[in-house]
Amino acid sequence: MKNHGPSPVAMNTIRLLLMLVLFSPLAALTGCTSAEGEWMRLDAEAFAEAIETESGAFLLDTRTQAEWEQDGYLANATLIPHDALEEREDELPEDKSTTILLYCRSGNRSQAAAQTLLDLGYTDVRDLETGIKGWKDAGYNVEYDA
Repeated sequence: MKNHGPSPVAMNTIRLLLMLVLFSPLAALTGCTSAEGEWMRLDAEAFAEAIETESGAFLLDTRTQAEWEQDGYLANATLIPHDALEEREDELPEDKSTTILLYCRSGNRSQAAAQTLLDLGYTDVRDLETGIKGWKDAGYNVEYDA
């Protein structure tokens, strides 16, 4: 009797394992999803890299004015509190495909802001998962007003 390769059960197992290997890293990068779309959550290192490599990205601080002054902010960031995004949409990039890099204090409010941005039609939204606290803990610099 000739051997004609792996059995159908073995082939299905191999296909499943290949799918897991190929798509698991993609799922880890994807972040949060909703019916409207998805955004990526980045650690401090990946966020810093995105700031450096994504020319034309819009850096958005979604905290309050008091937090901005007290805890510092990332260079070149625009402050629009997360609950004011819709009413201040005219301060956001006109091009909805512009990369938006956003952060808050600890990574919670920026998730709500990311969803608002998706609802407004933005398609490339990336969130600093650890917030500015994690950014500073990772050794990255912030600026303060003089």
